[in-house]
Amino acid sequence: MSDLKTKSVLISLFCASWGSINLGEQPVFAEEAPQGQSSSQLASLTSPSLAKNVSTRAIDLLLSSPQESLTDNKLSSNQLAQRELDLEKFCQNYPFNSQCTEVNPANDPVTVPPATSNQSSNNRQKSGWAIVPEVSTLGFGGNVVRKITPNFNARVGVNAFGLGIDIEETDLDYEGDLNLFNVSTIIDVHPFKGSGFRVSSGLIFSDNSFDGTANISEDLAENVPLIEVLNLNDFASVEADIDINNSVSPYLGIGGGNAVGEGKGLGFWWNLGVVFGGSPEVELTSNLSDEIPEVIRDEVETAANEFLEEEEEDLENELGFLNIYPVISLGLSYQF
Repeated sequence: MSDLKTKSVLISLFCASWGSINLGEQPVFAEEAPQGQSSSQLASLTSPSLAKNVSTRAIDLLLSSPQESLTDNKLSSNQLAQRELDLEKFCQNYPFNSQCTEVNPANDPVTVPPATSNQSSNNRQKSGWAIVPEVSTLGFGGNVVRKITPNFNARVGVNAFGLGIDIEETDLDYEGDLNLFNVSTIIDVHPFKGSGFRVSSGLIFSDNSFDGTANISEDLAENVPLIEVLNLNDFASVEADIDINNSVSPYLGIGGGNAVGEGKGLGFWWNLGVVFGGSPEVELTSNLSDEIPEVIRDEVETAANEFLEEEEEDLENELGFLNIYPVISLGLSYQF
């Protein structure tokens, strides 16, 4: 009898367990069964013909009917999309998203801002070659500058100028033309890093001269009395050929503006220096008129030669200040 009771208990437990398992697998509907429906109608809801209309998702408990679950399968994803976004947390995970430009996440990595167009232009590698048009006391011209090292540059310049002027350094008034032509070969030293200040030295190859004439008739008449008796006018003149400095002269100066500096494009340029050109050399030649009578011509020529010797000496003394010729220049530099 005890064995029979034990078997009955085990069978009851098995049936209860089986029923609970089947109950767990049954679909759950979001709404209660309508009152008044028969058990056969309720049983029909679980028939295989309606299996396609049955959902086993817990989220469908929130829906108004099983049919709504089938017609709106994307409802849950739409609800997630409509959920308010925690932008700060989102930007911590995705710091380079376009939505995070105004957010500073706590763990935002250090980033380098992109270079602007001006920075890109300034940092662009330059050629180390530059041209410098300038206005100088050596004439109008320019230089070509080449970087040798960050502190040393080399340049070659050409300057030329021509002008009609009068020289009145002595008792005579010379009317003529001043002609300047200079070729310079210079080394520039920039002692301070990042500074345009420079110390310069080199050689200047020059052909600077003055060619002019002056009337010496009155000066000769004072020494030859017969000239006044003969009433001669403008019978003698002098031609002056003045070499202002030596053909090769040393140069020393300072300046500002590094034409081939790092990232340098357009810049300002100036120089202040001197050329040690030596004393000017003066050569005077007399021109006597054919109207001078032969009887006094030798006397006039002798007086003219004595006068010119004295005049050359005076003129060289008066122009002696040019043995240290000042150089002042202003210009604009451009590095390629």
